Amino acid sequence: MAQPEKRENSVLFSLRELRQIEESRVQEEVNAQRSAEEARIRAAQEQERMVREAEEARVRAIHEEERMRREVDEARLREERIRMQEAETQARIRAQAELEQQRLAAEMQLKAQEVAKTRPTWLLAIAGFLVVAIGVTGVILYKRDKDANALAIKSAQQQRENEELEKREKENTRILNELVARSNAQDQELSAAKTALNNAQNAQDLKTAQARVAAAEARQAEAKAALARKQQEVKDAERRRKVTLSDECKNNPLGC
Repeated sequence: MAQPEKRENSVLFSLRELRQIEESRVQEEVNAQRSAEEARIRAAQEQERMVREAEEARVRAIHEEERMRREVDEARLREERIRMQEAETQARIRAQAELEQQRLAAEMQLKAQEVAKTRPTWLLAIAGFLVVAIGVTGVILYKRDKDANALAIKSAQQQRENEELEKREKENTRILNELVARSNAQDQELSAAKTALNNAQNAQDLKTAQARVAAAEARQAEAKAALARKQQEVKDAERRRKVTLSDECKNNPLGC
């Protein structure tokens, strides 16, 4: 009796073990499926995030380029307005000086005629001499006033140009610093993405890491391209400024 009973207990124990093993296997499959689904969802969300960030970075770069172009156009328009205002000011000064000279000449001529009616001939000669002298003096004063006004206008223009140049240089420095920081951040992001790719444990992790690396490389290339464009823009502006300064030195009799 004891042995059949023992065998029966052994069979029951084996059945319980098999059932536990099967339950464990089923639970592991469920857990594995759940983990795979969660990993798939995370990978999809990560890929969507990277695509969204890449698009946002592209749009920001476009807006930044448009903003810089607008600033360049606005600066050019301001310079044109300043030149027009200076030309109008010089024309007004010349017209006023000519009118004043004509007024003085007419006044002296009238006085000379009055003197001729009541004074001897020698007084008429003196009056004529005075008319000529006053005319010459008027020309000298006009030229001196014109030169002084031209110098004042040139000085004011130079001051405005220096202030505008300083403003542009500060803005360029700020933008360059932002672009350098952005490029460095993308370098770090790409390095982290490559590390995740090297540490991928399964196919899903590998796919996610590859997508992350591709998005990081795209953002890095875009950041470096934006930085290179801005650096070239600053170099071109500096070269144009030097050419303009050189032309001014050539045209300035006193040199630079």
